[in-house]
Amino acid sequence: MAVIIIPARKGSTRLKNKLLLEVKGKPIIRWTAENCIKVKNVDKVIVATDSTEILSIFKNDRNIEAVLTPEELNSGSDRVAYVAKELNEEKIINVQGDEPLLDPEDIEKVVDALDVADVTTLAFPLSDEKDYINPNIVKVVTNKNSYALYFSRSPIPFYRDIDFSEMVRKYKNAILKHIGIYGYKKDVLMDFAYKLPPSPLEDIEKLEQLRLLYNGYRIKVLTAKKDTLGIDTKEDFELFCKLIN
Repeated sequence: MAVIIIPARKGSTRLKNKLLLEVKGKPIIRWTAENCIKVKNVDKVIVATDSTEILSIFKNDRNIEAVLTPEELNSGSDRVAYVAKELNEEKIINVQGDEPLLDPEDIEKVVDALDVADVTTLAFPLSDEKDYINPNIVKVVTNKNSYALYFSRSPIPFYRDIDFSEMVRKYKNAILKHIGIYGYKKDVLMDFAYKLPPSPLEDIEKLEQLRLLYNGYRIKVLTAKKDTLGIDTKEDFELFCKLIN
């Protein structure tokens, strides 16, 4: 079966302590974890955190386990791998702690696709040019079989000799926003965390998934049935508050 592990590092550069920010008396990390409980095809939900403050949020919670991980781990996937190496589940799902609005059915698709792929993730067609040029929103381009060719904070594919609205009209499913979730077969995750050094592209873009592409692993990109909201900035948080209220 499968397990969802939510990496939850307290420190954040663009929005300080974002996972602890509260909406209706509930911190972002709990919104995310409680949403993951709704996923039907996983055994358990675990929060992997470097913070005793986040750990305490889930004290005595019967549905969500929280595990303290070393502060020095470099990425969310490294934190997930630290917890996953002690588990028996062969499907490991990494849901970012700042993604409280993922559709549980979309998460289920990421789990199921691991029957035929080693790594899976989600994307959704972009329709707003502001999002397309926003470096906080990661874009992905895929091949004809929906395997990732590249992820970038830059606008890809670049719209040469065509304006954005025309590009979306003609090539809607080629303009994709990446959504912060990964499904791994356990052995691939262990390779990622313990055998593969960070790649130059990963260091440049600050996108850990580029380590896999750089080393020849394939990432299956599934189309989400609806968009989501990753909370990276103050504006993202304010929008989440409006949506919840």
